[in-house]
Order: sequence, then C-alpha cells, then structure tokens
Amino acid sequence: MVTANATTQRVWVDAAATPDAAAGPVGWMDVVTLAEKAVGVTFSYDPTYLARPDAYAVSPELPLGTKPRVLRSMPGAFVDSSADSWGQKLIRRQLRAEGVTLLSEVDALVGVSDEARTGAFRFREAPSAGEEEAYVAGRAARVPVVLDLRALRAAADRTRAGASSSEQAIAELLDAGTAVLGGARPKALVRRKGRALLAKFPAPDDEHDAIRWEAVSLHLAHAAGLATSRVRTIEIGEHAVLLVDRFDRVGKADSVVPARPGNPGELRIPYWSARTATGDGRDYLDVARVIRAMDAPRGVIRAQLRDLWRRVAFTVAVHCTDDHLRNLGFLRRESAWRLCPVFDVEPDPVQERLRSTAIVGVVDPDAAPEALVALAGELGIKTSSWKRSLAQVLVAVESWPDVAKRVGLAEDEFGAMDAAIGHRRDALAMLLT
Repeated sequence: MVTANATTQRVWVDAAATPDAAAGPVGWMDVVTLAEKAVGVTFSYDPTYLARPDAYAVSPELPLGTKPRVLRSMPGAFVDSSADSWGQKLIRRQLRAEGVTLLSEVDALVGVSDEARTGAFRFREAPSAGEEEAYVAGRAARVPVVLDLRALRAAADRTRAGASSSEQAIAELLDAGTAVLGGARPKALVRRKGRALLAKFPAPDDEHDAIRWEAVSLHLAHAAGLATSRVRTIEIGEHAVLLVDRFDRVGKADSVVPARPGNPGELRIPYWSARTATGDGRDYLDVARVIRAMDAPRGVIRAQLRDLWRRVAFTVAVHCTDDHLRNLGFLRRESAWRLCPVFDVEPDPVQERLRSTAIVGVVDPDAAPEALVALAGELGIKTSSWKRSLAQVLVAVESWPDVAKRVGLAEDEFGAMDAAIGHRRDALAMLLT
C-alpha cells in the first residue's frame, strides 16, 4: 500500500536517432516514489513506437505491447541511464541548494545532462504554461560536467607552470569546490572537435594509481584481441586523467551546422548493462544465456560466446575482481544486441579478493583457472579454440611492465601488481601445458 507521503512523477521517454532507428517517442512512465525509492512504475508504449518496424523492448521488463506494464522498481535500462554514484553526489548538492534533502530515483534519472547520459534514451516532462517542451537536464545544471579538451590541456599547463595544484585544477574543471575529490570516481564528458569522450579523474581514497592502471588494462585488453575504445591519458600535475572514446555514440555533435540528411550529426546507440540484460545475474553463465537468446545467426552467437570467454579469461589474467555486471554491457546494432567494448577493467593488488561475478559458480580467484575450463565447456568452445585465445591473452598480459612504464606509472607501484598478475598468469599458463 502506497502512503500519502508518496509522490508521482510522469516522464516521457524518447529514443534518439541511432544507426538502426529514427528519432521519436517511445512511451511514458508514471513513477511513484516514497522517500528516495521508486516503489511503483507504470510504463506505457507510445502507439507510434509500437507501429515502427524496428521497435524493440527498451528494457527486459518491458516487453512490447499495448497494455501498461506495472513494476515495483525502476526498469533496469533506465537505471543504466541514470546518474552513477559520482553524478548522484553532484545532484544531491544541487538539490540541497534548492532546499531539497532527498534524492529520488527520478531525480537520479532526469538529473543527468541530456548530452551526456548513457545510451539512446532521452527524457521529457510536461512543460509549464508558457514554456517550450525540452529534454530534462537540457535546461538544468549539467551532471556530469561537459568540458572541451582544450580546458583539460589548459589545466595541465597551469600545473606544469606551478600556477595551481592538481587538486585545484581538477576542482576548477569539475566545478565541484574543494570537495571535488571526495568519494566516488569523478567523471566528465569531454568534447574533442565535436566527438564525445569520457574523462575519469582520480579519487582521494585510491590506494594506488587507479587511473593509470585502468589505462594499462585497456591497452592490454586491446593487445589480447578484445574490442576496446581508444584510450589515452592527460597528466595534470602528479595526477593522470583517463580519456576514453564513448562507444555509445557515432559521429559528432556540431553546434554550428545542424544535423541534416546525409549529415546526421551525433547518433546515440541503445545500451543495456549485463546486469540489466540478465535480470540482476550473478554468474557469467547468466550472460551466456542472454547471448544464446539473441535474435542473430548461429555463427554470430558462437562468436559472441567466444568473445565472452576471452573477456573472462582476461579479467582472470590481470586479476580484475571488480567485474560486476554493470562493468559489462550490450549495444544494440543492426537490430540486435551485441557485447560492447571492454571498459572499467583494472587489476586488483589484493591477491585474495573474491571476484564480483562468478565463473560457473566460482568466485575464489585461486579456483578461476579450472572454472574457465568449465565455462568453455558450458559455452560449447572447443579446447583448441580456448587455448588459442588464452595464449593470446597471456602474451598480451606479459607485456604489462612495458605498458605501465609507457603510461607513466611509478615503478614503486609495480610490486603488488606484479605479485597479483604474476600469480594468475602462472596458474593460467599451466592450462596450456
């Protein structure tokens, strides 16, 4: 039973232009919120969307149909499009300035900059009298902050010249005051000649140089034959900022020349996290189940399963234990879901840490090699095939010291990582004998 303290907000959902679909309305939802939690969501598809030949269920809990769907929580795909912990921190600060003490799930959804949000969704609210209809947060403060690459480079120049400290320069960039580096990982959307990049900044509670280690991991993943976005770092004083091309955008935004036929500008690609796609799965077998259910040729499905296995093998080889299923995702391309490029992968210096996602029920890192063999069997991958993949992964990971030096990591950080990565690498190499 919903109490009188609950509030209801209506939000219209659009899907922006993508390589597979034209822009247009998707539907609307009424969200009942009690305190900060959504306790009821009623979603209805727009008839014009249902009539489209390329219409698809925008979240697993929302199958296509004319009847409203009633849920007890926010649909997973909309959670994927909401503010992360860093963005929620900034939204809370904005709300406090307005005298609001609670951050509802609707606030976390609509408080994200329309330009920056993940995937293809856009959100609208009914305009007040005299107002033009607009996408929410298009008229609000931007969360996350949107920067031009020149601003990052200027901040780096200021620190090199001794005009400001790294912390001051980053605080100025993110417009978050002296507390900018507190708590969750700070992020920003960066524009370079109209193209979208994600910038990740260091956090004060990092016990090692997490930004540079993530850069190392992404370089190694690429060398291991995995799809990755382009990655580089910018040095701001003693800190590094990671720049990653966004994989959910195609083309570039142009504020001078409007989009037109033949020059559509920046296109948005639908995205689901693996957590959403699996319905809150906890094992890589759950991800495999989603891949097998894809509406795709058998050869494509087999290739996706082999890709999944290689990704899991890579996370084992670099001892990435923060492999929860929001750090894995799917993009909708050619009217089907496909694994997106690797992201948010970083070695863990603590050898004993358990994995976030199970491999055939196994979370103990010491048992991961045997679990990988079992996973290959479950995925129908031949021994000769997974051994070739594993050999390529191990060759790539072997080069980590050279890559680490290239991205500017201090050698005093090598010891703990060498122990963690070396231990996993040696155990995996035994599988090839």
